[in-house]
Amino acid sequence: MTKTIAVSDRVYKKLKDLKEASNLSYSELLERLLESYEKYRLEALRRAVERSRLPSEKVEEVRRIVKELRERSWWAQS
Repeated sequence: MTKTIAVSDRVYKKLKDLKEASNLSYSELLERLLESYEKYRLEALRRAVERSRLPSEKVEEVRRIVKELRERSWWAQS
């Protein structure tokens, strides 16, 4: 099933350039970008936890939360 989305001319040009450089379809490109963003967010959370030096019980709580986030879509609401 296909869907139409509206993007600015600037965003369209960037997507088009990436599409041409990567030899992917728009769907494949957007999927990869979304996956990369999700990985970036999880890594940023891991770095924040490492810097905070939380007590071990808090670290386990954060790990549980990260696991739950991985099991749902990044755009899902609580």
